[in-house]
Amino acid sequence: MKTTNRVRVSVGAVALAVLGGLFLAAPVAAQLPSVSAATLGTGGNNTATVRGFGAIGANPAGLGMPGPGFSLALAPIQALSGLDPISLTDLGNAGGKLLSDATKADWLSRVTQSGGQSGTAAVGLSAVSLNVGRIGFQLSTIASADVDMEPSIVELALYGNAGRTGTPVDLALGGSSGDGFAVTTAGVSVGIPLHAQTGTMALGATLKYSMGQALAVVRDQGGSVQSDPVAVRVSLPVVSVDPDSFKINNGSGVGLDVGFQMKRGRTAFGAAVMNLFNTFSWNTDRLVYRAGTVELQQGTDSTSFDKQAYGSAPSELRSAVDGMTFKPTVSVGAAYDVWPDLTVSADARTRFGDGMSIDPKTHVGAGAEYRGFGFVHVRAGLAVITRGYQAGGGLSLILGPVDLSAAAAFQGGQVGQATLVQLTLSWGGY
Repeated sequence: MKTTNRVRVSVGAVALAVLGGLFLAAPVAAQLPSVSAATLGTGGNNTATVRGFGAIGANPAGLGMPGPGFSLALAPIQALSGLDPISLTDLGNAGGKLLSDATKADWLSRVTQSGGQSGTAAVGLSAVSLNVGRIGFQLSTIASADVDMEPSIVELALYGNAGRTGTPVDLALGGSSGDGFAVTTAGVSVGIPLHAQTGTMALGATLKYSMGQALAVVRDQGGSVQSDPVAVRVSLPVVSVDPDSFKINNGSGVGLDVGFQMKRGRTAFGAAVMNLFNTFSWNTDRLVYRAGTVELQQGTDSTSFDKQAYGSAPSELRSAVDGMTFKPTVSVGAAYDVWPDLTVSADARTRFGDGMSIDPKTHVGAGAEYRGFGFVHVRAGLAVITRGYQAGGGLSLILGPVDLSAAAAFQGGQVGQATLVQLTLSWGGY
């Protein structure tokens, strides 16, 4: 390859392709995602009030409380998408256009001030979620991808090695990362009512079995752009499930969720521990390693993306794979019926560790549901989350035994901007 000092070496595009490929290829956070749009509509603040099929992924004790004897959610879906600080709107507005110098400068300034560019995509889809009396069953697949790019990678992608002014620059690369996974989980729940003089109480438990379909972990091992003579070195090693030998089960394990609910008069209380224990781990015999190196110099170039044994991967990547499990989450909540048609609720929860989740590590919030409009139920919720906030709302159309529910929420603050949406068509519950 013939180059000169003024030639733009677009290795930034290579870096973005590797990280972006992860972002798109492994498009929710809970192992059994919430299938109830009412949960998202109240900001996730219904540990004390959730019932029917919605209780399976939020608090199984709700199955033991007074509620629908039968409820069924028909292929509910929940999705999350976010890019920050260069947003999806920014990319959409620039689509099909040559970026102006002003736009490039603005984007790089925002990325530098934020400490990097991040992207998140997730989807949770349930093939079935239902309860028959006190027994519930849910089969769901969750897929998620997170990408973090350092400002130097973004600068290289926008300007190449020619620099912002057309003068070649030296850049130090490193610190970018990406994680993606897809896991299918089947869970069986039971609610056990406890009758006491203090009010209605119930215990609940969900036993889960999970299989991992997809995994990709990228960790930037550093690199550089040299201006004189022109030379570029990028190292983005990847560990992933072997795409040439796809298997439906590339990791597995069992887990247990437990919960408690109590209702006394107008006041309700709930608590749940998701993943009280969980044995899920990835089968490293079905993972492969790619060095992901690109070296470009005047007159020469070399790349290395060939498959290697998982054991050849750097320790940082192998440690990241070891951490791709499901961690315990503790939730407590309370609710109060202000009027027969208005319930306010509050929740607090925390997760012990990171693992495979896009949920914020901590959550403290409140929500409300108003049922005074007849066949329309309206919800809203607000929460302070780790490094930011979440606000949203939703509604349900109660059409006899059929319910159509929708909800949306927005995340902002230091955590970055993201939008969550959910749609649930159900029978006997929402």
